[in-house]
Amino acid sequence: MEHLFIKGKNESPYTIILLHGTGGRETDLLDVAATVDANANVLSFRGNVDENGRTRFFKRLSPKEVDEDNLAEEGRRLYDKLLECEKDYGFDLRKSIFIGYSNGANMAAHLLLNYDLYALGAMLLHSGYRSEQIKKVDLTRTNVLLTAGARDMVTTAGEAYQLKKAFELKGAIAEVKLTDGGHEIVPDELMEGHVWFLGLKREVEDEFGKLEG
Repeated sequence: MEHLFIKGKNESPYTIILLHGTGGRETDLLDVAATVDANANVLSFRGNVDENGRTRFFKRLSPKEVDEDNLAEEGRRLYDKLLECEKDYGFDLRKSIFIGYSNGANMAAHLLLNYDLYALGAMLLHSGYRSEQIKKVDLTRTNVLLTAGARDMVTTAGEAYQLKKAFELKGAIAEVKLTDGGHEIVPDELMEGHVWFLGLKREVEDEFGKLEG
């Protein structure tokens, strides 16, 4: 699976895993990652599926209907690649967050709801997870920030709130941030992500301090 890895600055222990939207590529969200945390490692993937010349992470049968078999297949492929990259590049998935946009956000949601990755969390931009594939996973140490646009007709705010509930049922701490925009990523979302990730890192460092003390 095509991907790129960028080593972080100042020996940062954190890694941002990027999953682009439909028609994107692995370089699309690098600016997003830099805004959320300029020092973190970055691991960015390119989707493995071609939809009429547009790159995606899984197939769909219609704009509102997921190809469930392909989602399961591509999810497993990406999960295996994540474990391989963790070993090859020497980062810790337990100190990583996913940042996904649209189709990439839905794949990130799939991974978290179906595999025991024990990631710190995920920032899901304009997600609409339309699959029933949710397994028995423990997300009690996972934080999820979902963003949605009030004028988004592709993935609605209602779908973000439905996904929030799905995460909470698995023990995650999840919140939805609304913007006045449509399906595009707006600056307010990036600032929300920056503040959110600062809080996550503070919690990790506080917990580490307690263990050291």
